[in-house]
Amino acid sequence: MFDSKDMENWYRGSLDIYKDYQNFFIEGFYNFREMFSPYWKNLEKAHKFFDVLNEIEEAAPSWATENEVVYENQTLKLRFFPSPRRDPRKRPILVLPPQAGHHSNLADYSAAQSLMRVFQRYGYDAYTCHWLSASPEYKELSVADYIRLTNEAVDAIRERSGFYKIHIMGQCQGGWQAAIYTSFYQEKIASLVTAAAPIDVNAAPSEIVRMAQESPVELYEMMVALGNGRMNGLFILLGFKSMQAEEHYVHKYFKLWNLIKNNDQDGLRRFIFFEGWYDYTQFLPGKFYLEVIKNIFIDNKLTQPGAWVIDGRPVDLKNINCPVIILAGTKDHITPPGQAFALKNFISTPEEDIVEILTNGGHIGTLMGTEALREDWTAVAEVLELSI
Repeated sequence: MFDSKDMENWYRGSLDIYKDYQNFFIEGFYNFREMFSPYWKNLEKAHKFFDVLNEIEEAAPSWATENEVVYENQTLKLRFFPSPRRDPRKRPILVLPPQAGHHSNLADYSAAQSLMRVFQRYGYDAYTCHWLSASPEYKELSVADYIRLTNEAVDAIRERSGFYKIHIMGQCQGGWQAAIYTSFYQEKIASLVTAAAPIDVNAAPSEIVRMAQESPVELYEMMVALGNGRMNGLFILLGFKSMQAEEHYVHKYFKLWNLIKNNDQDGLRRFIFFEGWYDYTQFLPGKFYLEVIKNIFIDNKLTQPGAWVIDGRPVDLKNINCPVIILAGTKDHITPPGQAFALKNFISTPEEDIVEILTNGGHIGTLMGTEALREDWTAVAEVLELSI
């Protein structure tokens, strides 16, 4: 029989054994952790790596500057960015962002990179066309419809502001759209600004033009058919990425890993913000997309007066006689400077009223890069002050 002293000894012995085991496992755990610490840390980084990729995939672009929707119809929302320093003598500005499958907030990407804020600082009331993703209802919208929607936006601004003429500017694909619009409605436009806009696609070689001209039209028609009459912006994005495949499919991921490895939180924030914007895509009306591919990138009809007829009206850039500012990027592989600056060869504007600005950036850098906004777009705002 165990008495109370035996029980106490048994208890103390068991406790010593427990402590020995506890020390063994604790020491083993720390040894294990020390042995595998480098791998564990990399596992944590890998987890963060995939978390960032998921965050990019779920990103939804937004506007950086307070604005108001003052008109909307079909795939258009006209956004108004009033200037807190408004000069009543200055004509309002309308910006046409590109329709290349991305979100229209390219013109107001962030507080530090906003074309709208550049114009606000100079006392201009600025507007931008927010082009919405085309729902199935609008798959048959054509270039003619987008010129019509642009005209509705221009008339809404004229009515709101009291100015008969306004400034219009187009970024990339919005550039040729602004040029066509101005050739149709020169009486409503005080000045035209185009930035990285393909006008004469044969004036300088580019991969995007080569692909368009060497691929069968049926390829583009098939992609539209896959979207049931709409062009999925994802296909356009993949085309852009294929032109710099190593950058988008290799270097980008090394950059992300190094940002995580160095715990560069500010760099990670910028990376996520940009990649979330860049990878976000939307649908274009299939009819609009195919018209652009055939008439601009394949047949180069902007350089052939009257060759392209839109809603019964022949396109002739010679109808443009207002002051014109043309921006192009030194490193632009999508719209090389030659394609953009060629606009001056097809308009009636006197040479002394044409301003050419060559930025140090690439395609996106020319449109919304920090340096371009600080130096080149500021110059645009100052030149506009000279325009009647």
